[in-house]
Amino acid sequence: MKIKRVYVAGLLTPRGMWSANPAIDYLANVRHMIRTGLDVLFAGFVPFIPALDLQLFLALKENERITEPMIKRYSKDWLEACEAVLLTPGWKKSSGTLAEIEFAKEKGIPVFESLEELLKASEEE
Repeated sequence: MKIKRVYVAGLLTPRGMWSANPAIDYLANVRHMIRTGLDVLFAGFVPFIPALDLQLFLALKENERITEPMIKRYSKDWLEACEAVLLTPGWKKSSGTLAEIEFAKEKGIPVFESLEELLKASEEE
């Protein structure tokens, strides 16, 4: 299978005692995921960057609400459309990413821990 679309997965929402400032940590995680997505784009792939879903929240009207199940469905549907998953550092702390990895494995979508691994697999096709 040729790899074209890459789902960038990783920690976004800080949980637990390890986060001194969850809002700042969330924004740093968003920045890191977007940067990884740019690296994926520059490497010639088409990234899906779940962190960009924050823009959906910014565009909500006063009486609109996006729920966690809606976001999970949105992400899962995009993951299923991708040929690979690329993990960002800290992914092991993300229950959402762990679930995405399981889903990817069920669907036969390869999961990579580095861009180098992804590039190597793409060259071997």
